[in-house]
This record gives sequence, C-alpha cells and structure tokens, in this order.
Amino acid sequence: MRIRYVSFVVWLGLAPLLAGAVHAQAAADTTRVESADLRAVQPWLSGVLAPDKLQHFSLAFSLGLAFGVMTAEPAAAGGAAVLALGKEVADSRHGRFDGMDLTAGLIGAGCAALLIAYLER
Repeated sequence: MRIRYVSFVVWLGLAPLLAGAVHAQAAADTTRVESADLRAVQPWLSGVLAPDKLQHFSLAFSLGLAFGVMTAEPAAAGGAAVLALGKEVADSRHGRFDGMDLTAGLIGAGCAALLIAYLER
C-alpha cells in the first residue's frame, strides 16, 4: 500500500512536467508553420504550464527531495523554498521578478516536504 501511495505522489508531482511536454510539442509543431498565429502560442508560453514555471517547480521539488532524503527531515525541503526565494530576489535586482516563478518553486518544495514526511513515517 505504501509503495502505491508513493508512486501516486511522484506521478502527481510529474504530471505538470508531462503536460508541459505535450504542450511543448504542440507549440513546436505550430511554430514550424510559417502562417501559424503566434497569439495562439503566447498563452502557453506565459501560462501556468510554461516551461519556465515547470523548471522552477521541478528544480525545487528535486532539491527539496534531495535535502529531505539526506537529512530524513521534511523541514529540510524548506531549503529549496529558500533557494527559490533567493533566485527571485536576485532576479528582482534586474527587474525580472516573477511571482509565478516563486509560486512554482514554493509548490515544488512543498510537494517534496509532503513526500518526505510520508516516507519518513
């Protein structure tokens, strides 16, 4: 039962990445056509499943999972949240702060903390 639940949580964490890959392929196909309407691609590039947001989520999830596994403490996944915050603070110095990037990083770190908490029970 435990392995099944862990598999579900991991797939739940990977679902946005898989959805992004499907959207990426669709966007790549539409950009190859010279008459493609770029306005149809634009929401995907700036939406919740934009590649940048998925990268922030997956990096924070991976780092949080690594920190949590190394220390056997779910709170260690907070280190990934601190790194996500630091990245956006550094970006704000150049005028490129994005709250959605920060949110994606915090969600990724939170998912890692939940998974570590479950695994360490």
